[in-house]
Amino acid sequence: MSLTGPERAASTPPPFVVKSYLDLSNLPEADGKFVLLSRGRGVHLVLSPVDRTPYHANIVYQYLQVEGRGTVEAASSSGCRILSGGWEVNGGGYYRLQGWLHLLSLHGKSTAFGKYRSRLLLPFMDEVCPNLGLEGFTLELD
Repeated sequence: MSLTGPERAASTPPPFVVKSYLDLSNLPEADGKFVLLSRGRGVHLVLSPVDRTPYHANIVYQYLQVEGRGTVEAASSSGCRILSGGWEVNGGGYYRLQGWLHLLSLHGKSTAFGKYRSRLLLPFMDEVCPNLGLEGFTLELD
């Protein structure tokens, strides 16, 4: 039996993108911020060191505006306004990489966007660390 049309679309997993503005693969430890974005059924997890993007809104601006995915206005400590239709910020928080423990943890919340919606990441738990070059690491959501 082959699936076509809406039946096929229902069985196709949503697209998932993981992006880090720092190569985490060879670091013994690292800390930074992240945001969780969505567009349609797609989920985008974007991590960045604080020295590159001091506010969560700066990460949204970098990922959407600078990289040509959308238009963002007024990125500041209090947030930003996404002008391109379809994009939604689903919160943010902080990450901590502990290489000696083979652990990447996502925790906390963004002052501007609130606590990240961990349920959006649950289907992709096994994909996050390998997509960051962290084979054999465990992802912990708090």
